Amino acid sequence: MSFAYHYDLDSTAGNDPYKIVKGILSIDEEELLFEYKLYDQTLTSISTLNKYSINVDLLKSIRFKKTLFNNYVIIETDSTVFLDPLPGSSNGTIHLKIDREHKNQAEDFCSKINVALERRSEQ
Repeated sequence: MSFAYHYDLDSTAGNDPYKIVKGILSIDEEELLFEYKLYDQTLTSISTLNKYSINVDLLKSIRFKKTLFNNYVIIETDSTVFLDPLPGSSNGTIHLKIDREHKNQAEDFCSKINVALERRSEQ
């Protein structure tokens, strides 16, 4: 089970070029697997394929959020350092923007992970 995501990287300094992160989030046994590339403003790839995984036991929450024009998957961890290797993460939280065509997969993904997390906490 997987879905595609993307998000813009905020440039903190005025001289940093605008960047976009595009990737796929999937689950591999007990881990969330982030596979992503960085792109510049002309959508030219500026990095190789990066991979990062995090154990689902380290998640505080994963939720799907709809706004008027956008859809997001918001992932929060118990500690701020767990998502630090991912560009654009802040204080243990990352917002993944989801295109309309991947909305249903993202919603299903979040609900299945939440059900599994609830079952673990009950045991």
